[in-house]
Amino acid sequence: MKPSITTRLAELTEEGAEIQSDFTAERWATKVAAFLQAADASDEHDSFTSLTAEDFWDTHALRVGHLQGLLAKADAEVVTPATASGVSSEVFEPSAPANSRKVFVVHGHDKEAKEGTARFLERLGLQPIVLHEQPSSGRTVIEKFESYSGDIAFAVVLLTPDDVGAVETAAKDLRPRARQNVIMELGFFIGRLGRVRVCALHKGGVELPSDYQGVLYIEMDPAGAWKAQLAQEFVQAKLPIDLKALLGG
Repeated sequence: MKPSITTRLAELTEEGAEIQSDFTAERWATKVAAFLQAADASDEHDSFTSLTAEDFWDTHALRVGHLQGLLAKADAEVVTPATASGVSSEVFEPSAPANSRKVFVVHGHDKEAKEGTARFLERLGLQPIVLHEQPSSGRTVIEKFESYSGDIAFAVVLLTPDDVGAVETAAKDLRPRARQNVIMELGFFIGRLGRVRVCALHKGGVELPSDYQGVLYIEMDPAGAWKAQLAQEFVQAKLPIDLKALLGG
């Protein structure tokens, strides 16, 4: 990717993170979509515009996170030969480290869901990356996130009912929602890894972002059927897992 393209992507990401008004956010989204189209990234253009949630600001958080993920991926990629349009299309392709067993677990306040997911991943022979369980080494939370999200093979995002909210036109109709930082990190990993390496587990009737174009949502049912479904996604993503662990529940 040309340095000028990377620089522009970083500018748009920073601009989106600072937006506080609906009108400005809408103009920003239009500008980003135009940029992705001009950068010969039609798939990412479609992915970006299709990321929606019932709440306007959840949609914005998804899209800002998505750009952050694209930028992180661009920063990590070895520069490849440019296409005829002057932009390397490979920077927008999903990628993950070969033979990696690391799975990042994005979570909110539900400790039971977090612990249950992490320990299940361990039984499959995978390495769950739960941010607060990793050493900080004097880094800020953002620096720590960037460090531990750089070489993972898959992301599991836990959408649990930690907050409540409603659209402005129905302010009294409060519904359970995931924390907005969880929504943003969902967008980040869609951009960083591609949708085929991201799975969202949900519970408690929480509002879900759009499932358009391939983001998978699996309900954490009490019977535990979600474990087999999640394991199947790991198989599809070619992660090396121990399927015998499923027999243990």
